[in-house]
Amino acid sequence: MPVPHPSPPAKSRTNIKPPAVFKALDADEFNRAWAQNSGLTTRSSQALRSVGVLRSWSDGQVLLSRGQPTSAAWLVVSGRVRISVITAEGEEQLLRWMLPGEIAGLSSVFAQATNPADLVAHGSTQVLYIERDRLIELIGRDPVVALDLLRILGLRINQLFDTLADQGMHSLEQRVWAALERIAKFNSVTVPDGVMLRVSQSDLAQAASASRQRVNQQLRHFQEEGLIRLGYRNIVLLRK
Repeated sequence: MPVPHPSPPAKSRTNIKPPAVFKALDADEFNRAWAQNSGLTTRSSQALRSVGVLRSWSDGQVLLSRGQPTSAAWLVVSGRVRISVITAEGEEQLLRWMLPGEIAGLSSVFAQATNPADLVAHGSTQVLYIERDRLIELIGRDPVVALDLLRILGLRINQLFDTLADQGMHSLEQRVWAALERIAKFNSVTVPDGVMLRVSQSDLAQAASASRQRVNQQLRHFQEEGLIRLGYRNIVLLRK
């Protein structure tokens, strides 16, 4: 279920309306659909396990740095991987989290290019390390896996365009709401009065390319309008 970008806000904040999708959103079903779309199929995951090596990482450990050469893809088995970049101003910008079943490094492996972002373990994390030669050999003999990886690359391209579109928004209000929508796609759960995003305001600020103070002020405006409820390291998008 795609989450539409918010319409440009009206001059009066009292006219801000949350996207209609949050009025009747089953977050558990939504998350399952997102995982099925952004993650590999069970068959492909099993095939990759036959050619990969399982590695464990503790919270905060760097799997791969931006600009670092890589000859392997990374399939998340458990935990989460934080993907971010450092801006020209020296600030970290959170791009997304990788969840179990998702794979990283495909573009670098196929193009034999350096890694485009920092990959950091978020909590205790296990990943399957798949060397390029073994991955290429598997693709050559299993077209089903090849097609599944092409699907993943296509989704990543779409996500890139979404991110670029969000960054092009000049309004902080729009950027913050768009970041909330992106996070809701892959890191939310159903609560009685809405959808709870498990995210800190610092992470949200990085995702919205703004300072934590400005994002906090914007979130409090959203809360005053009854659009969200702020909690400890979580934000609830309220149903209307």
